[in-house]
Amino acid sequence: MSARLADIPGARIGMRYLFTSLGFWIVFHLGMLVWCQHFELFYFREPYILALTHLAALGWLTTGLIGVMYATLPATLGVRPHSRRMAHVQYWLQVVGIAGLALSMSVMSQARWRVVFGLLTLGALVIFVHSIAAMVGRSKAWHVPEAHFVMAVFYLAITGLIGMSYVFYLNSSYMPQTMTHLKVHAHFAGLGWLALTLMGLTYKLLPLELGVGQVSQRWSLAASLLINVVFWGVFFSYAYAWPGLRTASAALGLAGVVCHTLQVRAIAQRAPNHSLHHRGWLTTLWSRRRPSSSMGAWQDGDVGLSSSVPYTQASCLFGFVAALLAIWLTTGASGDSFAVEYAYGYAAGTGWFGLYVTGQTVWLIPLLLHDDAHERGRERSWLDLQCLGQVAGTALATIGLLAGRSWLVATGAAVNVVISLWVTAGSVRLYRAQPAMAER
Repeated sequence: MSARLADIPGARIGMRYLFTSLGFWIVFHLGMLVWCQHFELFYFREPYILALTHLAALGWLTTGLIGVMYATLPATLGVRPHSRRMAHVQYWLQVVGIAGLALSMSVMSQARWRVVFGLLTLGALVIFVHSIAAMVGRSKAWHVPEAHFVMAVFYLAITGLIGMSYVFYLNSSYMPQTMTHLKVHAHFAGLGWLALTLMGLTYKLLPLELGVGQVSQRWSLAASLLINVVFWGVFFSYAYAWPGLRTASAALGLAGVVCHTLQVRAIAQRAPNHSLHHRGWLTTLWSRRRPSSSMGAWQDGDVGLSSSVPYTQASCLFGFVAALLAIWLTTGASGDSFAVEYAYGYAAGTGWFGLYVTGQTVWLIPLLLHDDAHERGRERSWLDLQCLGQVAGTALATIGLLAGRSWLVATGAAVNVVISLWVTAGSVRLYRAQPAMAER
């Protein structure tokens, strides 16, 4: 039995979320492959596209981030999980709710089922928000990452409430401003929940992975401030139909991504093996070292283990791409085309957030399951191909959406299907090698 797993409160339920996230990741890209031609003909309100959006945002990304938080926050904050029983209840509400939402938005398009499954999902999110708030509230010290977690779960709760109000609105005799409501809902999820959670986990976990001590937080504070300003700028720009504010918010969003990337660079520069990180993320792919037995810090003279670093760096790259597409979109240069909006959403969701979630998954699963993780972890050459493959598949699909070429979208989705199956198969292999899991 893994001593490390037994010593980490909440690791078991966190692992369950991580593996479930991998399943939703596969289903999402299979859906992209099957329905790729819909992006040339329909807008976001088209049922199949709504189903894919929720599979990605709720199924893959949110479930994965919840798994990372449940698996790591109790140990890093020095507290016990709030309630494992409620976490299990949340898990089943979330899985059934998300699967039902996707089905009710696509193959069985019935409004009453959307309400039922939407309420199940909302209930799961409320439990999660309460659990994280309780854990963070009981921690002995508050720093920048903890502030991100509190803000993120607050926005997550509002995201769920807006989503349910939208469903109830559509089921009534009223006709809401459909796209305005959808865009506000999407940005509450993207900028409010996903972006702030990604930032908080990066500033909390990356120093532990690299064996870094105290790091200046000036860039993380700037990134947090800018993302919050962008978030509310986007909100009020839609509320008061103010396109100029939307353009200014997109420019500030690019500045926020720059500050976040500089914070990641500052952490990497403080690592014991700084020469592995300052040359760029492509070089890092071929120069990884294994973590130490404590929390994954790299050691001199050791050889490859699963690492989230190249995924984090690639995630920053797609953050730049998404911010540039947002500027292009808000300046009106794209006209009435839906292509830039699709590319912007995909680059942010699958690129910026998705690569980060994958990186945390391939790092945490070997680390949590095995004490001898450096021996049981995935082979370095396989990890290189997996990361590069996901980057290539995401880039192809983004370009295909931008150019309105369904065959390019299908190619990128096919590559990502292969990568998701590959990562999942490796994770299952590691799990079967250590099936007995204990939790204190």
